[in-house]
Amino acid sequence: MKLLTREHVSQRRLIEILRVIESANCPVGARAISDSLSSRGYDLGERAVRYNLTILDGLGFTRKVGYSGRVLTPLGSRELGCALVGDRIGFVNTRIEEYMFRTSFDPQTGRGDVIANTSLVDESDEEKILDMMGRAWDAGYTISRRGLILRAGESLGGQEVPAGSLGIATICSITLDGMLLKRGIPVLTSFAGLAQVREGQTVGFMDLIAYAGSSLDPIRVFMRRKATSISSAISSGTGTVLANVREVPAGAEERVRELLDEFHAAGFGGLIKIGQESEPLLGCPVGPGKIGIAFYAGVNGVVAGEEIGARIRTAPISILVDYASTCNLR
Repeated sequence: MKLLTREHVSQRRLIEILRVIESANCPVGARAISDSLSSRGYDLGERAVRYNLTILDGLGFTRKVGYSGRVLTPLGSRELGCALVGDRIGFVNTRIEEYMFRTSFDPQTGRGDVIANTSLVDESDEEKILDMMGRAWDAGYTISRRGLILRAGESLGGQEVPAGSLGIATICSITLDGMLLKRGIPVLTSFAGLAQVREGQTVGFMDLIAYAGSSLDPIRVFMRRKATSISSAISSGTGTVLANVREVPAGAEERVRELLDEFHAAGFGGLIKIGQESEPLLGCPVGPGKIGIAFYAGVNGVVAGEEIGARIRTAPISILVDYASTCNLR
């Protein structure tokens, strides 16, 4: 592999830079890359990032786009797909656990940091997407009505919102997992999938991907497949929506239900169902001695907007935001 032939260069560091550029879905500059690397545990300043980008340019893995930043070349995409395969297995769960640990939201005070998904939206689609997000919340298919809207030039997850675009941060359901962890309740984010809705009721999962052992975020996989029909579920009560399942010890059920009540009282929604001990939940397997809890995904509103033609690029589980800084999006 080419990266191994370069002396005095950390292969993993270069791969992480490639990952940041790939996840941005648009040209990204050294400062934004440095900020994103910092959130991943890599202390690499802007100058050092520029040095590594020069190496990646020389290898043919990245390409500079004017003053906007770098994008991956086809060769860079192939390299990223092949590199550190063993290291990538379980990467998503590790990232989720890190965000869970850093979550500090207290539903009793309404203060603290929550996990958010980020989306870049074409500015001309603002009304269309915000209207659909509001309808998704009213139909019960998202976690919260609250979020952040950022204009061109403002920073969203270490990336500057480009001209002609709108940045939107929506609250992620993994925030609940962080709250459970902070209460001393062990929690495993186990599966994400496509949930089938009929006449307004979620009847079961049509497809599932486990977070454990995955090198890609399952929610992002389903989004790329364009397998949802969330807008149909909103308008007619029948469709397929994104959802995920977490497992907690059956012995903690009472404490879990108390926390879910607090979560709801704080203005959050999206709960689909709490399962029975050791029994599958909506067709999703649950481990022995555990109960499953199914929630709708926080990105359902923006994905529904994409279904009706809005131009959106979304990255699930992207950043932490101060809940006090959020507002009702619709």
